[in-house]
Amino acid sequence: MSGKNASLTPRTPVVLGTFLVLAAGAAFYFALAPQSGWLSASTPDMAFRSAALVPPPALVPASTVGASQPEPPAVPAALPEAPTPPAEPPAATPASIEAEIALSEYAEVLSLVKKLFAAEYDELMLAAAQRRNEGVSDEVFGRELATGLQKIMRGKLTYGTGASMSMMDRLAANEASLFHALGTDGAAFCHMMLGVDDRPPAGPPPGSVRQLLQLGTLYRFQAIAEGMPDARPAVPLSKDELRAFETSVVQVGLNFNDVNSGAFLKAGGEPGRPCLTLETLHLAIAKLAEGTRRKIYVGMFFLGRGQ
Repeated sequence: MSGKNASLTPRTPVVLGTFLVLAAGAAFYFALAPQSGWLSASTPDMAFRSAALVPPPALVPASTVGASQPEPPAVPAALPEAPTPPAEPPAATPASIEAEIALSEYAEVLSLVKKLFAAEYDELMLAAAQRRNEGVSDEVFGRELATGLQKIMRGKLTYGTGASMSMMDRLAANEASLFHALGTDGAAFCHMMLGVDDRPPAGPPPGSVRQLLQLGTLYRFQAIAEGMPDARPAVPLSKDELRAFETSVVQVGLNFNDVNSGAFLKAGGEPGRPCLTLETLHLAIAKLAEGTRRKIYVGMFFLGRGQ
């Protein structure tokens, strides 16, 4: 990574309204929101029991053999042995936290983070082990781990500007599918993800939404990895590109002014409608020429969230 790349201060293309950055980034932020139970604490079975001890019978003195003997006292029945209390679980370590993550749906993401940003990954595992040993709940543990992962990503997103067009297209296609899922099966989560309603819906999002969020996180890190050697400043759309963008938006049935101002994102109306509009917008962008798509995707996915 060159000094030139490390000091990039790119400009967001003028054509992209603030909503585009926020809407595209919403999936990124929501992807890192806590999903209760995605990491579960280790609970080894320590329920061992020892055999009950039976007292030996009382011995009869030899001098009294043949004499009338009183009935020997009844031998009390052996009391069951109290179960051995379970041993204290071993203290969590960065290695044990890493083993937990290896069994989770985020294993591939964390493996890539470890490869790309080893020092920050080690710090994250150390902090996670400390919090596990402090006895925080799985929900808190997952939320704090996700926050640490988000912090690592936020500082690196700019490098995604150098990713290949195929990588950006893959990320954009996943975002379109995600917005479709959030406009249909996951409609209850649409407004919250877009930041226009902070009331959390009851229950977790559908499995389709979770899978697409996970892929979006993975694709962003893959784009960062691919683009690090060739990160570049953003280039605004030319007049001709802007005209082509507007034409494509209108052709799919959207109002360009509403899109550019973000007016359609306001809460109200059908729960999933804004997300379906964003799906349609992604489909309109996907029809544009490669150079135009790149400029738009750079502003949507990789700029404006580095701080």
